[in-house]
Amino acid sequence: MKFVVVGLGEMGASLALTMKNKLANTEVVGVDRDEESLRLALENGIVDTTTTNLQTAVADADVIVLATPTKVIINYLHQLVKLPLKNDVIVTDTGSTKVQVMDAAQSLIKRGICFVGGHAMAGTQKAGVMAADKTLYESSPYFLISNQPTAVQKVKEILQPLQAKFTEISAVEHDQMMAQLSDLPHVVAAALVNSSEDMLEQEPELPHYAAGGFKDTTRIGGADPQMWTDVLLTNRPATLAALKNYQVQIQTMINNLENGDEAGIKAFFTASKATRAKF
Repeated sequence: MKFVVVGLGEMGASLALTMKNKLANTEVVGVDRDEESLRLALENGIVDTTTTNLQTAVADADVIVLATPTKVIINYLHQLVKLPLKNDVIVTDTGSTKVQVMDAAQSLIKRGICFVGGHAMAGTQKAGVMAADKTLYESSPYFLISNQPTAVQKVKEILQPLQAKFTEISAVEHDQMMAQLSDLPHVVAAALVNSSEDMLEQEPELPHYAAGGFKDTTRIGGADPQMWTDVLLTNRPATLAALKNYQVQIQTMINNLENGDEAGIKAFFTASKATRAKF
């Protein structure tokens, strides 16, 4: 089997490494625009072969995994529909938003190609090919999006070595959930960090006193700027809705503090404590 992974960042490289280690009689091919990433992937045994040429890699591929940022995935989907592919090839992706990806995949699906959208709730703050971890996907929720049950089953079987927890979901439901559980927290963390800038200029020693509360809340505040620009723009409606709901919560606390409303402040944190317990 020829297993092609397009994009050798943390997610793609980890997936490639797992497949290379666990699938017998499989050639794992890494595709990336960055020659240095390809060199490192080859030298470190993450893939079997590499190329920068998408058309060459996918021509006789049995499985194609698009593991780039979402906007690039959409671009690749538009390219794939014009390229010669095996009739029984299976195409999937790892993009963190799904509505736009599934829309872009429709031309490929109409051509008779098996496509299943995918997104694993895995990953760390690390980046690049050297962040490859063959255990990254283990026990992680892994969403699969398709209205073709047979296609979903095929992807589950092929990706079984990841030992992820597969869940079928609609693209709309997925994006709404991600807006609340991932997109909004990244914006909030970044906003908290940005709001500290003025005080940091006045108090250069401020980082030395940052303890659990600040560090825990801003752990994802150092995430890759380009990646998160891409994520938010490809999930704009759902993220906007989540942000506006969050804005209501912040305004509630502002009102409570301005009015010295002790009961309101306590009710705010009481509600938070009860809801947090459900997670």
